[in-house]
Amino acid sequence: METYHGIFVLLLLSVSMASPIASAQLHDTLVKDQPKLPNELSNYYRDFRGSHYIDLLKNSGIGEKKEKDRRDLAVIENYMIIHDAGRLDLESSEIARGYLEETVIKPLKEEKSVFLQTGETMEFEDLDRLALAKLLYYYVRDDIYFPHPEEERGIERCFASVPKVGLLLLMSPEIIKFPCETMRTQHGDCTDKALLLSTLLKMEGYKVAIGSAPAMTVNTNGEYVWFGYHTYVLLKDEGWGVGRLELKEDIFGHKMGGRWIILDPIYSPRHFDRIQLLGGGKVLEFGDTPNWVGYKDEMFTPLNEVLFSYGLVNEEVISNVPPLIRCRR
Repeated sequence: METYHGIFVLLLLSVSMASPIASAQLHDTLVKDQPKLPNELSNYYRDFRGSHYIDLLKNSGIGEKKEKDRRDLAVIENYMIIHDAGRLDLESSEIARGYLEETVIKPLKEEKSVFLQTGETMEFEDLDRLALAKLLYYYVRDDIYFPHPEEERGIERCFASVPKVGLLLLMSPEIIKFPCETMRTQHGDCTDKALLLSTLLKMEGYKVAIGSAPAMTVNTNGEYVWFGYHTYVLLKDEGWGVGRLELKEDIFGHKMGGRWIILDPIYSPRHFDRIQLLGGGKVLEFGDTPNWVGYKDEMFTPLNEVLFSYGLVNEEVISNVPPLIRCRR
């Protein structure tokens, strides 16, 4: 699903909410007793937002066409992924990695299976590299829910039920989550789910990139509704024959090389027909290409190089980061 911030949230007021899907055929995949985040980790996330709220607000995907804005956003996302993957020399980073190991990776490896929203169970006899990548994708696709307004409680539900307002509440910048927070709540928007999936893949040694695409949608009369951004994951094909994209350089000038697979984990059975991205929604299996990809050359020339951007997830991106990212702890 799309993420909208800054001046473009005003345009959401003209958007009609999608009708609820029939949930009777879907199965609840949420874990009822998800472990709480350690206090040290919660405190770190709180301090991070307190120090960098303005930066998060400014660089959280307002549909800007400037290359610097896209790089700034990619740096923020890189930091959040690398921190929770345990790649930083910080106690909080190691705690985050341990949390994800115990709550996601270890159980998936032991069970070699994941329960899907359709009620089916995807199982593997052996967990080779491709099988593990699939397990992680389907876990984030089906076991992390995109928040639906009517499911909110209390005052949030009252406001969320007002036509054309629900998305505004769900997409406010301050709730952009670190991967462990998304794991704990089991809910997240496109950015939250993409950051979590990227982190899990990074922890297991896969080469990944985090990408953004236009979240502009089209009304039935053919007019554009809003202009924001959508977040997705790129996974390098390790010789599986699944990847279709050949990419040269990322937004930082790093060589990509090889073939890449688009992973867009918001396209779940529960959520696909609420998606309002260009091309509409369909359930995406591992390796499927989202419909919005077909609009790249058709509608956004000459803006493709900026709006369809992606950055490799690696420590080099944040090695010389100014105070934009580094917390005061």
